[in-house]
Amino acid sequence: MIRPSLVLAAWGTMLAGLALVLLGFSPPEPYEWVLLAEAALGLVPIGLLLLVPGAQPDEGPRPLPESSLPTVVVAAGIALMAVGIAAGLWLVALGAEVFALGLFGLGREFRAQRRERRR
Repeated sequence: MIRPSLVLAAWGTMLAGLALVLLGFSPPEPYEWVLLAEAALGLVPIGLLLLVPGAQPDEGPRPLPESSLPTVVVAAGIALMAVGIAAGLWLVALGAEVFALGLFGLGREFRAQRRERRR
């Protein structure tokens, strides 16, 4: 079972790594890597703090999944469409396809959750 706090700490750690890599390739203005480093400094401590054991919820069935791949696919599609504004219409179209695929996956998840609640 993946805990949400672990995902948050891992995301912050990845942002810190990207900031270090970008620092090596950075132009004279440090805005890009500083923004990544600040986001990492905000996420890693919060994620690690949430890893401290506290009141554990009951281990009964949950109506929501621990993590959802279609949600990530929807976010990636939105990001591709946003980058496509600068890169060209082809990337906007590709992002729209990825977005539609993610929405299809979310629809399947919602139907599965409804079936599970009926049981």
